[in-house]
Amino acid sequence: MVTRVGTHEAKTNLSEYLNRAAYRGERFLIERHGRPVAALVGVADLERLEGGAPPEGGSEMLDAEPTVTDVELRRLVKRAAATLVIRMPSGPPVERSERHPMRIPGPPLSEDIIADRR
Repeated sequence: MVTRVGTHEAKTNLSEYLNRAAYRGERFLIERHGRPVAALVGVADLERLEGGAPPEGGSEMLDAEPTVTDVELRRLVKRAAATLVIRMPSGPPVERSERHPMRIPGPPLSEDIIADRR
């Protein structure tokens, strides 16, 4: 689990986040204007990342035989995107070309996010 924090919050609480990363193994994604710019991880995580070791519990996935090739996967995704139908909870399926944006009353979501970060 990664905790997302803004640059100002990271600067203000750096000591706390360092301790949590070092002693509890927590991970932090530091964002500027809602975009990730850096990550704060403990030394054990960093060594595992730099050493190329699999994440904890991930080694069994590396041993598994692949069931779909990259080419097959791309073909399947392309076909699904071409025939994508979205099922609206209030009625029958609606094709992608017939969708219309929903109008939601109130301030834009971006304003709520900015207000929460203050």
